[in-house]
Amino acid sequence: MLVDDDDIHNFITENFITDHYPSTDVVSFNNPEIALEHLKESTSHKDPECPDVIFLDINMPEMNGWQFLENFIKLNIDKICGSKIYILSSSMDPADITRSKQFDIVANFISKPLTAEKVEAILH
Repeated sequence: MLVDDDDIHNFITENFITDHYPSTDVVSFNNPEIALEHLKESTSHKDPECPDVIFLDINMPEMNGWQFLENFIKLNIDKICGSKIYILSSSMDPADITRSKQFDIVANFISKPLTAEKVEAILH
């Protein structure tokens, strides 16, 4: 799952992942609130449908990545899904990297763009 307000980035990243891993289903959202609603709906079933990996941007206008993470936890999606969340950001601010480590559900902070080596490390 991709959560990034930049449609072009989502398009490029989604195509990059599916080109390198054709059997991988990628769903992208340019609005984190809609992504949370989708996850909430997906996890309300007896057999929840959860993404294995979530790539999350932190700099978004309506709801930023930090707010997404807080709501993800508040809705208990982290306990239901066990998805690995990777911050995928153009930010190089050390404070953002430090803040990402305060969330146990964040597996890593990755600088954009996503590369074959980064995807390989995550998916294997």
